Amino acid sequence: MDDMVIRAARRAARDPYFLAFALERYAEVQQMDEPALSAALGATPETLAHARLCKMPRTDPAGLREDVDRIATKFGLNRTVLAQAVRCAEVTETHRLAVEQGVPEDAAPLLAARDRVEPDKPGDKPTG
Repeated sequence: MDDMVIRAARRAARDPYFLAFALERYAEVQQMDEPALSAALGATPETLAHARLCKMPRTDPAGLREDVDRIATKFGLNRTVLAQAVRCAEVTETHRLAVEQGVPEDAAPLLAARDRVEPDKPGDKPTG
């Protein structure tokens, strides 16, 4: 495998702009090593290194679905695991920022969830 791609993927894991960031957080939370992450995603190490350099998918439901589908199709990855990784990174990053800002730890998960308010009935507008 190309050493430049591997080095770039390692650097990208520190930057929330890249999918590598989400995959790194997901692997940490799930206590997965590199082979386990590759297996869960259905990827070879080479494919995974290239996928890590993709831009992080959007987090709104429609954008997430579209971006995850596009990345999964291009690299032959498991869509469900990929979406879980993106959501995991979103939650862990929200929690980290909340802790840095002095928000009580028990309130941090609520901050991550509040951005996904959906209407109760068709035609209702989301609030929040």
